Amino acid sequence: MISLDPPRPLHRRLASALRRRLHAAGYDVVRRRDVHSLGEHLRVLFAQQELDCVVDVGAFRGDYGSFVRQLGYRGQIVSFEPAAASYAALARNCAGDDSCTAYRFALGSHNEVRELNVTHSGDFSSFLERTGYSAETFGAHSEVEARQPVEVRRLDDVFDECVPAGANRILLKIDTQGWDLEVIEGARGSLPRAVALQFEVSVNPIYHGMPTISTPLQTVAELGFVLSDLVPVVRDRRHHVVEFDCVMVRPD
Repeated sequence: MISLDPPRPLHRRLASALRRRLHAAGYDVVRRRDVHSLGEHLRVLFAQQELDCVVDVGAFRGDYGSFVRQLGYRGQIVSFEPAAASYAALARNCAGDDSCTAYRFALGSHNEVRELNVTHSGDFSSFLERTGYSAETFGAHSEVEARQPVEVRRLDDVFDECVPAGANRILLKIDTQGWDLEVIEGARGSLPRAVALQFEVSVNPIYHGMPTISTPLQTVAELGFVLSDLVPVVRDRRHHVVEFDCVMVRPD
């Protein structure tokens, strides 16, 4: 039979031949689809929940703020970052955005001054000490290079000062390297204005004293939120999940 269809491009014919060979050897080739994309989930969440403010705790250099802007979010972003170098980069990123405000202090369960362990890469900086598992998995990236005294405030005590008065549908995002529950404890009075929380939960602790996955999930559930999404953040050398990004929302 003579086909009247035009011949397939060479790269498609080669790909088809390769798939047949791999299939004969017992392998199947499928197109990779990121069905658990955090970005796609947040894009829907912002629209459905009509969020008007993101409170970004542990903002680092403003990466999360840039991320949600790329998703199309144009509302207020209130960022908190205590480490000196990271805050300087955050402030520069916020400078051209009239809806972005940055504060240089940490959030926690008590108003105090604590010593922050500032790491080589900066994004592993924490009030807690890294575990041997963290050293094995992340190497120099999680190694402490300096210790800085930083101010810690309760969100409940600075909320009215820092968060715009009209913001009533808030996403509280927390990424504080093992310190997330401390932030939540100091924010209990502010949580009624939050309709969604995003935080990290750990399967294998990378800091001494940090809770593993079940404790933060239960704590936030008891505050009236239900699980909306759970997305792997990073895997170790054995391809085991180290941490998840967890999104929880109010059921109403």
